[in-house]
Amino acid sequence: MLRDLVLMKLEAVGLRGACGLMPSQVSGGMARRVALARAIAMDPQLLMYDEPFAGLDPISLGTVAQLIKKLNNALNLTSVVVSHDVDETLQIADQVIILAGGRIAAQGTPEQIRNSDNPLVQQFIRAQADGPVQFHYPAQSIEDELMATQP
Repeated sequence: MLRDLVLMKLEAVGLRGACGLMPSQVSGGMARRVALARAIAMDPQLLMYDEPFAGLDPISLGTVAQLIKKLNNALNLTSVVVSHDVDETLQIADQVIILAGGRIAAQGTPEQIRNSDNPLVQQFIRAQADGPVQFHYPAQSIEDELMATQP
């Protein structure tokens, strides 16, 4: 019975053929999918992902993103995905929440987020250096600080 469960969950993530591999023999993307198979083994209603796309090559990233969406639909799951990969997240999400400064800066469908007139949201989803979120931490001018340290 356990073997059957393992095979079914590996099939769900596209890795049934790799069931005999040792951990050292799987790629990073495959390891993520094995972890996902393990997570769905007990048929949960909710899955939480913390940066599921981090460190993946573009093909593995796309595979994992589509797998999350496919499993949500096939197993009627709810997933909470924490990610800085805006493009992939907007492609698979039904609802998006953008946090800034410990508060909700925006909430809505991917389309609503893309069309937001909130400058912070636009800076974040477009990866813009200039905008409400500043690169430099507030400080006095460098000239004033340098002059203050001289006797």
